[in-house]
Formats: sequence, C-alpha cells, structure tokens
Amino acid sequence: MKGKALWTAVGLVAIALVVTVARADFRRGHGWCGTGWHHGGPLGQVARELKLSDAQVSQVRSIWTEERPTVTALLKELTSGAHQLAAATVGGKFDEGKAQAITTAEGNTFAKLLMEKERFKSRVYTTVLNEEQRQSADRLQQRWLDRMDHAVARLDKQSP
Repeated sequence: MKGKALWTAVGLVAIALVVTVARADFRRGHGWCGTGWHHGGPLGQVARELKLSDAQVSQVRSIWTEERPTVTALLKELTSGAHQLAAATVGGKFDEGKAQAITTAEGNTFAKLLMEKERFKSRVYTTVLNEEQRQSADRLQQRWLDRMDHAVARLDKQSP
C-alpha cells in the first residue's frame, strides 16, 4: 500500500512538473525546443518565408559580411551616445541643452543606421531575389507594416 502511494505521489509530481514546464514554454511562444540556433535567426526566418535556396542564403550572408563593419560602427556610435546621455542625466539632473545635443547626434546616427538597413534590403532585393520572391518580400513587408499600424491603433485606443 505504501509503495502504491509513493508511486502515485511521484507520478503526480512528474505530471505537475511537465504541465508547469509546458505552460511556461507555451507562454513564451517557443514550444518545447526553445529559441535555439536551429531556427537560423532572422535570416533563417526570412529564408523560409521567401523560400531562398542555399546559394541565395550564401549571397545574402556575403552582402551582410560587406555591410557589417559599417553597421557595427554605427551601433557603437549609437551605444556611445546612449552612455553619454545616461551620464549627462545621472542622479536626476537634467541639462536640456546638453541632452538636446546628444539626442540630436543620436537621431543622426539612427538615421544613418536606417539608411544602411534600406541599402542592404535593396541590394538583396535586386541582386538575390527572383520575381516570385520579390512579390513574397513585398507581401512580407506589407504584413509588417500592417502589424505596426495595428499596434499603433491599439495604443491610440488605450489613450485617455
């Protein structure tokens, strides 16, 4: 009798553990596999969406390798500006002139970063994708914009 009770308790604990892990994983939206490397990151997702061949993925990686130093430099500049702004406002002090100068520089850096992103997308679009993939890319872009519009509309509705 004690053996049955023990195994029943062990079984219930195991079931509770499985349910808890499954619910936690499900809430994050990653399933049982998590966000591991097998998904391929952003390029993997785009490659699946656009049905890119291995050769096309290699071309995109090659373009990214060329663009990476520029993007890295801009990200370092952006991070440096964030550190400057944090240092300028430490302890709750606020010098509007100093903050304005730093945020203006940050805005310029961010604009350069956005230009690099668009330059990269344009190169991939024109040199790597075939016509069917370009149409899929256009639909993917429109879906993204629709999602952003929806998010903004939801925020707008929540405003008092």
